[in-house]
Amino acid sequence: MMIKLDYVLDHITMYRLVLYTLLAYLGVATILAFFHQFAFSPLSLALSTGFLVVMCWAANTVLAYIFKVPTNLESATITALILALIIDPAKSPLGVQFLGWAAILAMASKYLLAIQSKHIFNPAAIAVVITSFVLGESASWWVGTGVMLPFTLAGGLLIARKLRQIDMVAVFAAVAILGVVAASLIQGTSISREVQQLVVESPLFFFGTIMLTEPLTSPPTKDLRRIYGALTGILIVPAVHIAHLYSTPELALVAGNLFAFIVSPKYTMRFRLKRKNRLSPDIVDFILTPTRSITFAPGQYMEWTLAHPHPDSRGNRRFFTIASSPTEGVVRLGVRFYQEGSTFKRALWMMDGRTRLLGAHVAGDFTLPKDAREKLVFIAGGIGITPFRSMLKYLVDTRQKRNIILFYVNRNANDFIYKDVLGEAQTRLGVRTIYTLTDTTSVPANWQGAVGRLSPDMIREAAPDFMERTFYLSGPPSMVHAYERVLKEMGVRHRQIKTDFFPGLV
Repeated sequence: MMIKLDYVLDHITMYRLVLYTLLAYLGVATILAFFHQFAFSPLSLALSTGFLVVMCWAANTVLAYIFKVPTNLESATITALILALIIDPAKSPLGVQFLGWAAILAMASKYLLAIQSKHIFNPAAIAVVITSFVLGESASWWVGTGVMLPFTLAGGLLIARKLRQIDMVAVFAAVAILGVVAASLIQGTSISREVQQLVVESPLFFFGTIMLTEPLTSPPTKDLRRIYGALTGILIVPAVHIAHLYSTPELALVAGNLFAFIVSPKYTMRFRLKRKNRLSPDIVDFILTPTRSITFAPGQYMEWTLAHPHPDSRGNRRFFTIASSPTEGVVRLGVRFYQEGSTFKRALWMMDGRTRLLGAHVAGDFTLPKDAREKLVFIAGGIGITPFRSMLKYLVDTRQKRNIILFYVNRNANDFIYKDVLGEAQTRLGVRTIYTLTDTTSVPANWQGAVGRLSPDMIREAAPDFMERTFYLSGPPSMVHAYERVLKEMGVRHRQIKTDFFPGLV
C-alpha cells in the first residue's frame, strides 16, 4: 500500500496535489454544512468559493498583464480555495466586500510586495492580515474544527509526504503544543483543555501542511525549514502578544515568511537560450544565459516558468535540476522529452533566442557534503545524472579531489550523456564511473560496462567499504525507491542515504 501511495505521489505535481486536496476539503465541508455542522449553508459556501475563484483569476490576469509576466491560473485557484477555507462565506454585502478585497490583496501581494520579482509573503496570509488592520475583518479559520480534523490531517500528511516536509510540520506542531503547555503553566489554566483546543479546534494541521509548506515562501534547505517551523510554531501560540496585539495564524505565517526571506533571499530572473544540444534521441541540453549573476550550490534545482498558448492541465511551471556548475557562468538544463509530452515540454522544445524563460526559487539539499573526506557513492538513473554532472564539473573546475564512485544506470547505451564531464572527472580526480545497462537484450558488441540491474553484489564489488559511504540517489522515482530499499537491506543506515527531490513533476 505504501509503495502504491508513493507511486501516485511521485506522478502528480505538487501544485496539482494541493489543488485536489483543497477541493476535497471544500467538498467535505459542503456535505457537513448540509447536515448543519457549520453555521453556513452549502449554497453560501459554493457561491463564496466561486466568487473568490473568479476574483483571484481576474486580479491575477490584470496584474500579470500590467507587470508583463506569465499568468498561472493554478496558483490563483489555490489561493482562492485557501481563502474560501479560512474566511466565513458571505452572508451580506459587507461579507462579499471582504471576500473581494481579500482576493485582490492576495493577488496584488505577489506583484507589489515582492523583491526582484519574487513575492515574500504567502498571498492568502498577507491578504487577511491587511484586511484585519484596514477593514477590521478577520479570517475565522473555520476549516480548523473538530469535524474537519480527520480530513485535514489525512490530506495534509499526503502533501507533507509529497514535499518531504513531514519533519518541518512535526517541528512546527511540537513547538506549538509545547508553547501552549508553557503558557498554560504560566497562566494557571488547564493544560489538557488548552492542548485540545489547539489540536482539535484550531487550524493547526491545515495551517502547517497547506500554508507553512508553500515552497516559494519557505526556506530552501532542511535545516532552515526546521528553524522556520519552530519559529512559526512559537508565534502561532494564542498567548503570544506584543502589548494588545495578539498573535494569529496569519500573523505568525507572515513573520515566518519574513524570516525565510531574510535567511534565503528569493528572486526571479529571465534567461535567454544560448544554444541547445541534442545529447541522445530524447534528451536535450539547454544552455541558458541569465540576465544577471546567479548563486546556487551544485545539485540544487529551480522552478521554471515558460509562458505558452493554451497550456494543458499540467500548467506552465516545472522544477528542473541545474546541470551546470556555478563555475561555468551559464545554466544548463538536461531535459528528457517524450512522444506524448505536455504543452510545456513542447514549448520548451521550440524555444529559441527570443523566448522568455523565467527561473526562480533556487533550493534543495541534494548537495555535496561539507566534509571533503566523506566517501561517496553516486547512483544515477537516466536523466538523474544532471545533479551529478553539476557536482563533478564543480569539483573538476575547483580541483577538489573526493572519494567518489558513480554508478550510471540506463536502459540503452545511447542514453548515457555528459560523458565528457564524467571522463574528465575520472582523469583529473580519479572519480570512477561504472556504466550499467539494464536492457540485456541490446548490449553493444564492444560494451565494457556492467550489464543488468544494479545489485548488492555489484555495489559490494565496486565499493567494499560501502558501509562507510554516503549514497546519493537520483533518477526516476521508482528507481530511487527501489535502490533505497536495496541499500537498507544491505545494512546501509537511513542517514547514509540521500535522495534527489524537488516538488512538482518528477
